[in-house]
Amino acid sequence: MKELRREEYLSKIRPFYNDTDIIKVLTGVRRCGKSTIMKQIMDDLGTDTKVEKSIVYIDLDSKQNLRIRTPDSLEKQIDDGFRNCKGDRFLFIDEIQNVKGFEPLINAYRNDGVSVFITGSNSYLLSGELVTKLTGRYIEFRMFTFSLSEIEEFYTLNGISYSHTDLFQEYLFTGGYPKGITYTDQENRTRYIRSVIEETINKDVLKSKKIRNKTLLSKLLDYLLSTPGAEISSTSISKYLRSENIRTNPNTVNRYLEVIFASKLVDKCMRFDISGKKALKTHYKTYVADISLYTSYPKRRRDIQMGHLLENIVFNELNSRGYDVQIGKLRDCEADFVVSDGRHTAYIQVTYLMDSQKTEEREETPFFKIRDNYPKYIISMDPIQIDRSGIIMLHLVNDFLLGDGFKF
Repeated sequence: MKELRREEYLSKIRPFYNDTDIIKVLTGVRRCGKSTIMKQIMDDLGTDTKVEKSIVYIDLDSKQNLRIRTPDSLEKQIDDGFRNCKGDRFLFIDEIQNVKGFEPLINAYRNDGVSVFITGSNSYLLSGELVTKLTGRYIEFRMFTFSLSEIEEFYTLNGISYSHTDLFQEYLFTGGYPKGITYTDQENRTRYIRSVIEETINKDVLKSKKIRNKTLLSKLLDYLLSTPGAEISSTSISKYLRSENIRTNPNTVNRYLEVIFASKLVDKCMRFDISGKKALKTHYKTYVADISLYTSYPKRRRDIQMGHLLENIVFNELNSRGYDVQIGKLRDCEADFVVSDGRHTAYIQVTYLMDSQKTEEREETPFFKIRDNYPKYIISMDPIQIDRSGIIMLHLVNDFLLGDGFKF
């Protein structure tokens, strides 16, 4: 199948191609397409024949590079690649976290005028010397799995046509992993998603020194991947685990949660006090990085909850567009999301259907209590959308995921 050029990401990275003073860091859950983007950047550079250049690419996850696990061995590989080079130098390293203590070496190449691009599958990449030594000298580009609009674009590119309804129904269970959507039957797609979960756990979670109890980790993952949209805290989770006969405490749970969040399998969404206009530090909600991690998870604890499923989809879409997303708290109710682009704010409620007066009151009440004039949206699967009381109604698929109905 033809490869989709993810121009939405490339357009953000392109202004930094020749900036040798800034390390370009591509992060995201495993198999979201970081390596492909890196190769597309190299293709961009290769088509520009005006300036002579040398490009070195090293994939530290590939079999041929398994021996490269120290800064010294990595340095030798890089220097061999740049030997007798001419013109501008560009260095691309995939899964850099496989080399412990890589930071001083990468910084040295940056200081030597090399334009450096690195990828990593967990956020510990940005928690060590790279951050402390390079404040203001790196920029992170968070990547996500395919959005629904990208899936539609990919299928169109390959001569495959779906109605919006069929496309969305497939997306609910297949998700947006670029490799996953190339399989033609659901069984192989599900098998692939489960292999991604296993690979992430083995490579990005279990390798952490903070993880000592595999049973605790397994139960914690079961909970997080089975209950997207649940409001949690380390205290509430530890109580749940003790009810499952697993001895633990909030501090231990918090350490394990940090590792899981770092793997980017699961994201957390913090709370925001709408009245006081301030962030809240206690309790938060969690959402899976790709909806298939929920719908295809083999140990899901209960049937799929459509409301939480749609909420997770909206959260991921807002994140992939680069917005800041928080839960809006009021005294006795909440707005699902407070969304900001840094200059503007909007409020969003997500529900499956506005099919009863009780549902209407539940979704609209928080908006009536908010004392400002920022846009307020209710996103649902209702086929007919009629704005009311200043609230904008959007169809999840046609207006939000595949349309331009959401604006600040």
